[in-house]
Amino acid sequence: MLEYLLLLAFALFSIGIAGVLASRHFVVIVLAVEIIIVSSSLAAMSLYSYTSTGAILPLLFVIWAIAAVDVIALVVFYRYLAKFKVSMDVTKLNRLRD
Repeated sequence: MLEYLLLLAFALFSIGIAGVLASRHFVVIVLAVEIIIVSSSLAAMSLYSYTSTGAILPLLFVIWAIAAVDVIALVVFYRYLAKFKVSMDVTKLNRLRD
């Protein structure tokens, strides 16, 4: 069972990396990073169910907290960009310096 969960975590991680490398849209990149965070959480949960120690459980809470902060930052940044009608293309985000 552990091998299947780790294989699923690796597949999700690969999909997330491909999403980050292939896309130029800011929201898609952040969602791909969220997939990477979920894959690390899945890998940690599979190791937690495999071992009897409780040392991985705080790690899961830290990973979920980072994911929640990432979503909040995405919403705030998206609202900021929508307010000034800036494109979500990451190659055009350097216009924010003006």
